[in-house]
Amino acid sequence: MISISQRAVSRRQGSCPEAARFHASAAEIGVAWPPKFRHKPRSMKAVLTSALSVFGAVALTAAEAQFAIDDPYVGYYEGTFATREGEARVEAQIRSLGSGAYDGFIAFLSPNNPEKPIMNIGVIEEFRPVAGETNWLNALQPESLTVKTDDQTTKLTFPNFPVTGQVSPGLIKGKLAAELFGQRFTNAFDLVRKAPKPSPTLGAKPPKGATVIFDNRDRDQWKEAKWPTVNGALQVGQGNLTTKLALTNSYLLHLEFRTPHMPEARGQARGNSGVYLRSVFEVQVLDSFGLFPLADNDCGGVYQVRPPDWREVNASLPPGEWQTYDITFREGSMEDNRMPEITVVHNGRTVVNRAKIPPALVVNGTGGGEVGGGFLMLQDHGNPVQYRNIWVQPLE
Repeated sequence: MISISQRAVSRRQGSCPEAARFHASAAEIGVAWPPKFRHKPRSMKAVLTSALSVFGAVALTAAEAQFAIDDPYVGYYEGTFATREGEARVEAQIRSLGSGAYDGFIAFLSPNNPEKPIMNIGVIEEFRPVAGETNWLNALQPESLTVKTDDQTTKLTFPNFPVTGQVSPGLIKGKLAAELFGQRFTNAFDLVRKAPKPSPTLGAKPPKGATVIFDNRDRDQWKEAKWPTVNGALQVGQGNLTTKLALTNSYLLHLEFRTPHMPEARGQARGNSGVYLRSVFEVQVLDSFGLFPLADNDCGGVYQVRPPDWREVNASLPPGEWQTYDITFREGSMEDNRMPEITVVHNGRTVVNRAKIPPALVVNGTGGGEVGGGFLMLQDHGNPVQYRNIWVQPLE
């Protein structure tokens, strides 16, 4: 029996404190990379428009369009289901836990309610499918979801619409049951495993006036470039990597990263690194694929400040896939009592929108950074995360 619990807490067991080090060999933690994939300040809108117009759509080879992880269950699933308001989307993310075990979530999306886009969601606990047998699943939504803004923290509760179904390689077939006004409704759905869609800003070229920090070759922008270059990407090595450039104004940062496949690892030991703005404010890099809800120390979150927006469900791609961050850092002002702000666009989806840095964190940051360092620091957390195509554009 494959069950889905009301809480996702157990899925984060084994996480370590942010300051903890995790240096283990690839053999110990089962690291696996997929085969090689066969100045004038300007406004943020102008920068993104210029960058996208330069590189256009990213063309993928047949090899690149395949799944990065050779596993019949792992990946992104999508399908549709019928509602009284029309056809709606249902999607799922399934990740590997190693040794034949998996977990993930299933999300039923509202067709026309942007303020509450998730109709129902099921958090899948660990399951071990057996070939040749019927592998059932039962789903219960999380009890509640913490929604955090700069001003307040509230709880959001989803209706109790249980999900039942079966899972087989590349396919989830099930039913969503609901009871409204004394009448019971059942909606069937089929989810098919799909190749992940690349980020719309993958391969974005630096616009005019931008400074290239890493172009997949030149390493001169870093204070001490100790990290190795692997197939044109910087791979996390010993020690953090800090830029020589120390911007004092607002800026837009573009970078691309991918986390290794570490199915045996758990929590913060699973493909961990960090993008530190001003070398002190961390935007988390982590293999968070398959998790819901997300916390501020999950991928896309601003550590100790803001988790990714629940309305985007989970913008992460599976480990081994190249992902993008387009991060806007807006400088604060002591004279105007204005706090610094961070906006994170993860794989083309705005997961953090103008989150204000709390006054207590303005000077020393969110922890693990380098006060007085460059405008950007990439964190060594002991996992072989890779980075490429890094550039920065000053903003007005």
